Amino acid sequence: MWSSKLYAFWELSRPVNAVITALVVWVGGVLARREGVFLEPTLCLAALSAALVAAGGNAVNDAFDAEIDSLNRPARPIPSGRAGVVEAYLSGSALMAVGIGLGFALGWRLGCVAAAVSGLLWGYSSRLKRVILAGNAVVALCGGAAFIYGALAVHNPVPGAIPALFAFLIHLGREIVKDVEDLSGDRARGARTLPIAVGSRKALKIAAAALLLLAILTPLPHNLGIFGTGYLIIVLITVVIPILVMVNYLWRGLDHRGLGRTSLSLKLIMIGGLIALYVG
Repeated sequence: MWSSKLYAFWELSRPVNAVITALVVWVGGVLARREGVFLEPTLCLAALSAALVAAGGNAVNDAFDAEIDSLNRPARPIPSGRAGVVEAYLSGSALMAVGIGLGFALGWRLGCVAAAVSGLLWGYSSRLKRVILAGNAVVALCGGAAFIYGALAVHNPVPGAIPALFAFLIHLGREIVKDVEDLSGDRARGARTLPIAVGSRKALKIAAAALLLLAILTPLPHNLGIFGTGYLIIVLITVVIPILVMVNYLWRGLDHRGLGRTSLSLKLIMIGGLIALYVG
């Protein structure tokens, strides 16, 4: 029984997303100070801090979305009965509190960023997720902030700005795709998401536009001499070409299965982008 309960909490935290968040923070620090930070304790602990905040935010989001998930994702821990709403609130809040505390232990700037992101995640789950584009923008902003967080951990936040913009665009596109995927459940619960307001086809075209802008912008750091040839080669193969293919499908429209595959593919593209940034 306890093993089942622990696994349910593990699912609530969405560990893959938390690990990606930690990697983004770490890469942000490496980009900001390329030498001598590979295993710098402050950067590694900042990555852990961000992962804890992200994991806590995921659990809290599931608590707020219990009714919607009963329609959209009935196998999730809460609608399936493997975890309770109060348990999700408590575990999520505890994880975010530890993440914020660790951030403040590393420095007041990091603590303030961790607290601000936690507040945004609460606002997203409690209200903004159901407001047209507001929830999408909040998630995208938090995704981009992870690069700034890592750069700030090595006391050089400016180099985190360009990858933060890239992260914002890919998260924005992915969140809109997920809203289209969740359309039926969101509509049944009175949410006011972008696809409900403008229709699925228009929403997917907006997602395609955000991703197309990302595909256009990602080679520019190489052209400006910021990143090397390795970055350009990897980003073309793992980001630009897959996104252009995806934009074509999004513009024409996708069925429910295609939306799920697109959401997963965008997560894999994020990993490819991280590799390109690190190599570059």
